[in-house]
Amino acid sequence: GWGGWGRRMVAAVVVGLFTASSGATQTAPSTTATLDLEGALRMAAVSSPLVTQADAQLGMARGELRAQGQWLNPVLEYRRENLGAPLLPDEFFTAFIPFDLTGRRTLLLRATGRGARRFDLLRAAARQDALLAVADRWIAAAQTREAAAVLAEQATAVAEIARRESIRATEGAVGDAVALRTRVEADRLALLQLHAEVRAAEARRALATALGVEPERLPALPRLQLAQVSAVMLGALERAGTGNALLQYAVRERAEVRAAEVARDEAALRRRVEQVGVLGDWQLQGGTKLTGGFMTGQIGLAVPLPMFNHNSGGRERAREAERDADAAYRTAMLQVVAEAAVAEQQRQRLEALRDRFSDASYGRVIAESARIAYAEGAMTLLELLDAERAAADAQLLSQQYAADALRAQLVLARAVGISLVSMSSGALGALP
Repeated sequence: GWGGWGRRMVAAVVVGLFTASSGATQTAPSTTATLDLEGALRMAAVSSPLVTQADAQLGMARGELRAQGQWLNPVLEYRRENLGAPLLPDEFFTAFIPFDLTGRRTLLLRATGRGARRFDLLRAAARQDALLAVADRWIAAAQTREAAAVLAEQATAVAEIARRESIRATEGAVGDAVALRTRVEADRLALLQLHAEVRAAEARRALATALGVEPERLPALPRLQLAQVSAVMLGALERAGTGNALLQYAVRERAEVRAAEVARDEAALRRRVEQVGVLGDWQLQGGTKLTGGFMTGQIGLAVPLPMFNHNSGGRERAREAERDADAAYRTAMLQVVAEAAVAEQQRQRLEALRDRFSDASYGRVIAESARIAYAEGAMTLLELLDAERAAADAQLLSQQYAADALRAQLVLARAVGISLVSMSSGALGALP
């Protein structure tokens, strides 16, 4: 596995690929380089603390499980008797070799193998959840930055209107109330801009934390538009189908379902382990014995007698564990089907609204048209301010839709078991 040093080195290389410009090494983010979603997920797969924790926690559980199924070690004994007596001492060299007459240890090893596979599948699922969390933070960082830019543009425009109306009020062209009303709107937008910039900074820091890098070393993010995931993922979603075909695909591909299926097999094997566990491991003994000056041999067989049934509780526990594993498998299938159905419905509903949000420029058209109309006297001040707000709302809604549509595709891919990231090129496309 990667050591901590190795992960930091690879993370530094990945960050460097996005922050370098024209082959020159820079310590500050480049003004042209951007970190798209594909790059963020690739970086997260290497350096994200969220992904590392998912790997480590399930890796520890996997290691503990593997330790339970190890073969017993043979024992070598040296013993010297008759010490302090007038007799010659007796010396024993004895080897004790356990062997599995009932096949219990073999069954236990098979069950442990199933358990190791189960934890591998759960770890893969946990990594996907961690990567989806990183994607959420990337989308939030891009969206809040765009929202701050929209509010900054609106605040600047309204501040200019307030300045002009203040001049007109001093000239007697408009009343003081009109100028003050415009000033209040400009102050309101200035405060909203400040809040938006704070949220954008917080979202950027949250993304940097999720990626395991310092915020100042995080490259700029591209503009959030009506983005789509790459053709690779879209092709995978198309192959998964729709309706019942999509749900069946999810049941086949989701790691959680496969892990629950493996857990059911593991529980059945552990029940068999307890069934044959009435007789414990036998032990073959053999060695040499020096007694009375003569070297002799010795052999023996140790057999545990099941006078007291020590594993009756284990058998009962194993039976109930098998029932629990079977119920968990059925629950996993139902849950995966429900998640995939909801995710598909969400994406379809958002897709139906695409034409209404595909053009983000009409918000600026509203603002420009309103300013011209006001300058020509065809619009009142309140109508102008309302148009400025509508223009900003149109841009913010377009950005919100882009973020929702992108996340809906990612959530659907996660729900049906399509990988969110691949270390080969083209796993998730950059935003246009």
